[in-house]
Amino acid sequence: MPEEKKKVYRIVGETSRGKEKKPEPKSIWRMGPEDLPTPKGVGYIQSRWDLCTGCGACEMACSQGHFGVMDREYSRIRIFRYFLPLPKSVQNVCAHCPRDERECQKACPLDPPAIFYDDKNFHMTVDVERCADSGCHYECMTGCPAEVPRGIPGQKGVMVCNLCERDGIRQPRCVDICPNYALEFLSPKFPQHLDRNHPDEKAKALARRLYPLKGDQIQRQPEEIWGGK
Repeated sequence: MPEEKKKVYRIVGETSRGKEKKPEPKSIWRMGPEDLPTPKGVGYIQSRWDLCTGCGACEMACSQGHFGVMDREYSRIRIFRYFLPLPKSVQNVCAHCPRDERECQKACPLDPPAIFYDDKNFHMTVDVERCADSGCHYECMTGCPAEVPRGIPGQKGVMVCNLCERDGIRQPRCVDICPNYALEFLSPKFPQHLDRNHPDEKAKALARRLYPLKGDQIQRQPEEIWGGK
């Protein structure tokens, strides 16, 4: 009997020369705040007041990264909460001011100042040992318009944002963890004077923008609007 020819089965999409290359799916590329390039030189954390919901994740990430505890009292970024009259939160973090505008550094009674700008790594820093032995009354905190420098709980000396710099690499934890992209690490694009304002001043500006009516006009009874009883 003649031998039966063996049937050859090919996988769908294959050719005799090999597998066909399927066209790669087209992807739509979107750029979000997490994709912004890291500043190579001067950089600071820009606060988006309008996007902050007051969740406090940034405070927890900061305290955990620097002190190993999840306690907002150990955080170098602080969230202030207001009623404008609706609840609103405002971030307060160091703006790493230009040379002539570093009021905290100017206020330090030591020479050279214990709080100063690290020109190599592009951020403010504190010589904690010299600061703790100075015996001053937090002149740097009162000198800063936003009162950013804070005392270290249970210790002498102050702390200030250093952009989570380690071995020359800056990667702020608060920026990475913020779920609403209310914090951005970028190069200064415009004067930083708004970021140096105290949170109380920022809240007033937000209130005027979000709620232009006076407090007694925000909630009115229907009869006051339409008339009648």
